[in-house]
Amino acid sequence: MNVVTNMSQKETIRRILREELNKPIRRRINFSNIDGIIKKHRTGSFQKNEPVEKSIDKTILQTMYEVMPRDFEDYDVDYHKAWHEIKTYIRNNYSEELRQYFEKRQKDSDEDKNPLGIKYIFVKHDKPYYDSRWRGFADGFDSFDDMITKYGDWVDVDWDEVKKKLDKINDYPESTFTGTMKSRPLRISNIGDEGNSWGYNFSIIKQIPKENIDKVFSNKGKQEEMKEVEQELVERCWKGYTQKGMKTMFGKRYPNCVKKKK
Repeated sequence: MNVVTNMSQKETIRRILREELNKPIRRRINFSNIDGIIKKHRTGSFQKNEPVEKSIDKTILQTMYEVMPRDFEDYDVDYHKAWHEIKTYIRNNYSEELRQYFEKRQKDSDEDKNPLGIKYIFVKHDKPYYDSRWRGFADGFDSFDDMITKYGDWVDVDWDEVKKKLDKINDYPESTFTGTMKSRPLRISNIGDEGNSWGYNFSIIKQIPKENIDKVFSNKGKQEEMKEVEQELVERCWKGYTQKGMKTMFGKRYPNCVKKKK
């Protein structure tokens, strides 16, 4: 029933766009890439300390402003009819997807404690950022989420993948010292990339205070040590049994040994 309703609603929208609006308005309505438009606007619409509904509403409103040309708002009744139909269609078809996205953003934001004092700097530049002659700007943030809320819709990238790449950065070469911080840049978009119409490069610089560098390597060493211990434990399953993951007993990690199937 819901599928039929959605299809009927979509056909109504298309009929309004095709038949009822006059040509100047119809030519300027962008409804062909609705998925991409919503994905772009949801990044910057996240309201960290507000109910998820507010983030959803803001995303839909920003999408509507891009889909519908603003300077025809008072042109005639059909424009407002199309506005209402399209907004209803977006809400009916994308609210749950947006809800899941914003709930994940909220969870990630709550878990981002940043004990090492890491900063993320969003840089728009026409030359490598370490070249003193570059033009553009740089803006720093104490959390990755705050950065993409402000600038995430500037660059069409998978921000989850960008965060994974940044998390893997643990080495900060001597040449990138800047004051009391050490830095490592990550290029996220080049001039000429598809969708990059700014004529600029975009990078994120991950910075960490010099005094916390040892903590980075200490944490890295602990992780490697844990992997070695787990590998050693894997070999301790007795004959006829094999390891299936790990289990915790009395605060320690042990291999979960199960009997082999013939």
